[in-house]
Amino acid sequence: MTVSADLHKPRKLAALALAAASALALLGAAPADALPYRDTLTQWADRLDAAAVELDRAAPQVSARIGEGGLMKLGSTGERVGRLAQRLVELGLLPADKLSDLFTIDIDRAVKSFQLSQRMKQDGLVGAGTRAALDRTPAEAAALMRQSAAAMRSFRDTAPDSVLVVNLTDQTTTLVRGGEEELTMRAIVGRPSRETPLLTDRITHIIVNPTWTVPPTILKEDKLPMLRAKGTPGIQNAVVYLDGQEVAPETVDWNEVSPGRVRIVQQPGDHNALGRFRFNLTNPYDIYLHGTNEPRLFARELRSISSGCVRLEDPRRLAELLLQGTTVTPARIDRMLDRPQPQWVKLAAPMPVQFVYWIATVETDGTVRLHPDIYDRLDDAPATVSVPTTDAPATMPAVPVGSPTDAGRAAATNVRSRA
Repeated sequence: MTVSADLHKPRKLAALALAAASALALLGAAPADALPYRDTLTQWADRLDAAAVELDRAAPQVSARIGEGGLMKLGSTGERVGRLAQRLVELGLLPADKLSDLFTIDIDRAVKSFQLSQRMKQDGLVGAGTRAALDRTPAEAAALMRQSAAAMRSFRDTAPDSVLVVNLTDQTTTLVRGGEEELTMRAIVGRPSRETPLLTDRITHIIVNPTWTVPPTILKEDKLPMLRAKGTPGIQNAVVYLDGQEVAPETVDWNEVSPGRVRIVQQPGDHNALGRFRFNLTNPYDIYLHGTNEPRLFARELRSISSGCVRLEDPRRLAELLLQGTTVTPARIDRMLDRPQPQWVKLAAPMPVQFVYWIATVETDGTVRLHPDIYDRLDDAPATVSVPTTDAPATMPAVPVGSPTDAGRAAATNVRSRA
């Protein structure tokens, strides 16, 4: 059945758009008071199941697929723009007589209306996130909601009372201590070509004023080619080593130099790629959490842009909370930041960390959000990769949320240093 293009019925159109597209703004859930995190997960899972039932009841609708491709925006042309316009007509956001292969001002307004209904950034840009939301059918959305609900219940039943939760799909990090949520912030995670693996791990140390040693993958694929082309690694305040000896990079012919002979270390400071804080984990993939020297990136809707490690919007606040009750007070952190060298702090008790892949989440007012499937895992629920350690806390969970084959794929594609 084709959705009417009558734009004089905004309530009906908004409901149709939400049901057909994927992220429902369902009514009847007022903002909840603060609850223990396990109770919050129970409420989220119940909400997702209820939303899936609502989608099951929706009448079948025409659903044009835009398909993967480059960014579309005002002025773009081509077949995908035509499919975008057709999808917007189906959702009742664009009059049928405005169909076009040219991204017109009418299409731009319709895209922004759709983004508003999804609580996305209203920029009129059709990138991976907006396109994925437009392409989802109600049946696909319902399946993802149920998948996330099951994963949340599994996590609720197995996770320790204190844990740092990194949800890769909505790119957030949440600190839970003593069963209570203490902090949630935006995060930046690995790009599709350099996925952040689904780990069960723990933070053992915090480094204030860290150096950044360029990981092998980035060195080979990015920095060594730049050295060969320009005689510089393109990194501010970096020291370049060749065969263990510091060298002036512009004096070396890099064309015959193999990656294994090169090491590049960026010195501490506000310019450092890791920012001012690094949180060390124990995994063999060199995945860790850290700050950044590019805070503007947290304003992006889709933040899967790192080389595998997780960048934190407010790393200092996380450090203060993890060190609460110790001799490392905020005032002492200030003094440590004033020093030019890295300062290592060992946590009295390691903090468990769990990376999860919950595509469907629930906002405080009950709104269901479906996030882009950044690592193309729509067809199989991802598993976690546990890091075996001999001294891990007995409460450290191994959260089984899917197929072990996916864990193998994650491990195989991430056995290399990241940043």
